[in-house]
Amino acid sequence: MKLSVIICTRNRAKPLAAMLERFAEQNFAGDYEYELIVVDNCSNAEFGDVIASFVLRHPFWADRLFILREDKAGLSRARNLGLSKASGDIIVFTDDDVLVAENWLDEIHREFANPKLFMLGGRVLLARDTLQDVAIYTPDERLETAFPSGGSLGMGANMAFRREVFDRVGVFDVRLGAGTFFAGGEDIELFYRALKAGYTFVYVPNVLVHHDHDRETPEQACRLIYGYGKANAAYIVKHVLRGDFYAMRMLYWLIRTLPRRWREQDAGAVNTIPRQRAQVRGTIIGLLASPWVMLVRNRER
Repeated sequence: MKLSVIICTRNRAKPLAAMLERFAEQNFAGDYEYELIVVDNCSNAEFGDVIASFVLRHPFWADRLFILREDKAGLSRARNLGLSKASGDIIVFTDDDVLVAENWLDEIHREFANPKLFMLGGRVLLARDTLQDVAIYTPDERLETAFPSGGSLGMGANMAFRREVFDRVGVFDVRLGAGTFFAGGEDIELFYRALKAGYTFVYVPNVLVHHDHDRETPEQACRLIYGYGKANAAYIVKHVLRGDFYAMRMLYWLIRTLPRRWREQDAGAVNTIPRQRAQVRGTIIGLLASPWVMLVRNRER
């Protein structure tokens, strides 16, 4: 078994350097091959310095590290380029602002020893106490689902697939993801397509990373959640336009619950109304914009 790890980056030299250092410090105790693919999505000159310094400190990686460049901005485009060059049976994705656990890749390899596993998501915790509690996924129990539905199943910061999934359902939609108007959603949209195709999603908390996403203020958190609202609406509308029954049902409940989500405080949480309203605003903008994007720009699928 060979694992291909894909990291996409854009103008994040310092977080990328920390991510690569932590990645190289893993145990790598399992009996498997692995490679690391870093896709530069139009970064500044510091990117080259980070890579050169990493290889100088860790010469072992000289033959296992592959650098690609995607000149068109967009996380989905960058991930698709990395995917096209990956040689592994298992394709693993994480982000340039993530710190992986010391047994991260070993745990992914151990999980995929099960030949019936095709799609996996792992736990994403905060890297620092000063960060806002966004862009994380924290359940501490395993979860398996084969039912396509709304809601988050995992995060692009910590996910892995057998290559067969992409061969069957396609790659990431370049109209979604960071660097686009919708600013996200490429991961959950791919999960949805795979579930519709009959694959089971497995969430495993033992596959652990810490996310150093750098949002420290409530305003930054709201901006991120606003983007999540746009992206969630866009991926649902995409499938509604294709006549998808499940997506139609999700769209119905999404619209129906907007007034309640605007008004209500989340029980047990502190001051969640600004976040909820940011998500509602994003959802409305996503609902209005996504039909045009998904129809007029369909050629960029």
